[in-house]
Amino acid sequence: MNEENNLKNKNKFSGVPPLYTFALGGLGEVGKNMYIVEQGNEIWIMDSGIKFASDRVSVEGIIPSFDYLIKNQKRIKGLIITHGHEDHIGSIPHLLNVVDIPNIYAGKIAIGLILNKIRERGVKRPKINVINNKYYIKTLNFEITFFNVNHSIPDCYGVVFKSKHGLLVNTGDFKFDLTPVGTKADLNKMAELGQRGVDLMLSDSTNSGVEKFSNSEMDVREALDEIIENTKGRIVVATFASNVYRVREIINAAVRHKRKIVVNGYSMDKVVDIARRIKYINVPEDLFMNLKELKRYDGNDVLIISTGTQGEPNAGISKMANGKHKEIKLRKGDTIIFASSAIPGNYEAVESINNKLVKLGINVINNKSVPLIHASGHGGRQEQLLMFNFIRPRYFFPVHGETAMQVRHGKTAVKTGINKNNIFILSNGQRLKMENKVVTLAGSVHAENIYIDDTNLKGQSFKVIENRDKMSEHGIVTIAIGINAMENKIITKAKVEILGVFHKKSNMNIIEKIEESIIKNINNYYNSDNKVSFSGIKEIIIETGKVIMFEERRISPIIIPIVLNDDNNIEKSNLNKRMNGKKTKNEK
Repeated sequence: MNEENNLKNKNKFSGVPPLYTFALGGLGEVGKNMYIVEQGNEIWIMDSGIKFASDRVSVEGIIPSFDYLIKNQKRIKGLIITHGHEDHIGSIPHLLNVVDIPNIYAGKIAIGLILNKIRERGVKRPKINVINNKYYIKTLNFEITFFNVNHSIPDCYGVVFKSKHGLLVNTGDFKFDLTPVGTKADLNKMAELGQRGVDLMLSDSTNSGVEKFSNSEMDVREALDEIIENTKGRIVVATFASNVYRVREIINAAVRHKRKIVVNGYSMDKVVDIARRIKYINVPEDLFMNLKELKRYDGNDVLIISTGTQGEPNAGISKMANGKHKEIKLRKGDTIIFASSAIPGNYEAVESINNKLVKLGINVINNKSVPLIHASGHGGRQEQLLMFNFIRPRYFFPVHGETAMQVRHGKTAVKTGINKNNIFILSNGQRLKMENKVVTLAGSVHAENIYIDDTNLKGQSFKVIENRDKMSEHGIVTIAIGINAMENKIITKAKVEILGVFHKKSNMNIIEKIEESIIKNINNYYNSDNKVSFSGIKEIIIETGKVIMFEERRISPIIIPIVLNDDNNIEKSNLNKRMNGKKTKNEK
């Protein structure tokens, strides 16, 4: 009988291509989320985010490599956006610049933010579809549906892919908020999925190290309302612009307590404008005023909502603390509320700003003094346990988090009864294959970091950025030499030029040492049994310069070799002129 059933199953899946899923970004890191589900002639992309670079890297941000999508763009059917945060939508203009995306599927607030990005970057707009928890997509290989989850921005969705090979669920970023200020999570749909039998779940690992339930946004609303009601003088509230629910509750509290609202900061202004246009923030126009009108109002009548929760040097709060804000001059007795928490890596910057504010006589309130003025949008371990009990997957793929977060999330999965051999801690590019409800590892695709700045939509690889940072820190050395490739001989001495390394005149001994060593090493190369090539000569120049610079000054500048070939017996003086930047008789 079992053999009969196995044969039936084999016949059922005969000719049906396997389902594959993997990440191009979002594994081993927090940011640049991009997940792929594909089967046969279909590729579906979930999210296209950005990761903000550290101060040590001279770029705006980091995005996934789109090489795999460029090579396979004929199979791409659509881009699904789980929600509108930057780590899920920030690289969309860069993606649209190089890949033809036929359809984007997203909620209202995400669409507003995406359209703003597309307009700013001047890229072609694809067809955009507004989704909700009742939206349904039917294709040759998939039935795709959605369910509401709680997060810190409206319109957040989990995504369900039903295939002949099984049921795949991506929870998206989530928490369980039993008293939300927005839409309730679809708990019934989650339970129903678990009863149907989920084969593979991808789920948010961000807060896997946080034991307790996250605070409810309703608790935050009440705490902020009480502070604003009982505070005299000017109030500045700093929060993440992307936390639309928090922004809305701050604005509503200002209205309740008869304060005019000033929006400060480019990203805050953009988000508030979009949220007002789609009626997620519904406040009369005359309650808002611009920064220049501040002087006309008494402090008790004003609430400023601002960017700058992480101590960013160019954000609103930092400019105020440093006395560099053109319109807002802080004065003793003002109150600043940080309705946020410091992101790991930003603690020092945040503390520095706090200390400056305290020295100015500012009353600073943060989640240390009043814990309920911030709530994370990501569920802790207890909420992750609850998600496992709702969805009940056979296989688990922890995503959206650093490796330690993924590992902890995997350990939580084991406690709910998931076989440890069915849990996959992967890196970007590693693929999973689902076939007849069985999930296995299946090789990998190209996935790397691409570094972008304001002017470059295509971005650069890590090597280019590494060289850029090295140039700014250690400088550049160009080394030119003239050779006759036909006769394998040097016909001009090496010439070294430096930029941003050290003062040349006072370090001529180092320059001469490099020039002499290069002549010696190239002659040794000519006299060896090795096959002589231009690349071999360039390698000798780079290595010689690198070794001497490090030995003498402990620095590692970029070495640029220039090999000028004179195989037509052009006069030696002509080569010297070219090396000195002068035109020869033949070149004029």
